[in-house]
Amino acid sequence: MVAGHRFSCAELEAALKTHHAVAGVAVVGVPDAHKGEVLWAFVEPDPEIMASDVLGAELKGFMRREIGEAAVPTHVIFGPLPKTPSGEVVRPVLRRIAETGDPGDVMGLADRAVAAYLATQRADALS
Repeated sequence: MVAGHRFSCAELEAALKTHHAVAGVAVVGVPDAHKGEVLWAFVEPDPEIMASDVLGAELKGFMRREIGEAAVPTHVIFGPLPKTPSGEVVRPVLRRIAETGDPGDVMGLADRAVAAYLATQRADALS
């Protein structure tokens, strides 16, 4: 629930995946004192595209045009997504990273370094 609008993470992810620069994406809602919840988008860019602040702004504008103002993520974090050995994205890890910066238990991840990298990216985005 963002700004009075109810969104499905799958709906938002499907919209972002249609952008040419996005190879993989996961969207999570994080509690916010002022808005109720805000969206964080974790984006794995296409290997041929360089991740940058410009690309982040482009993705925000893309979501504004495709779905509306309430669907614009507050933060866009670039990097690989934390996945299980079977390839499933582990959303609870992403939610904890967005909320606190601490990924928590990462024992079930195929590559534990991904969570640490995303936590570093989060810190950089908030500074």
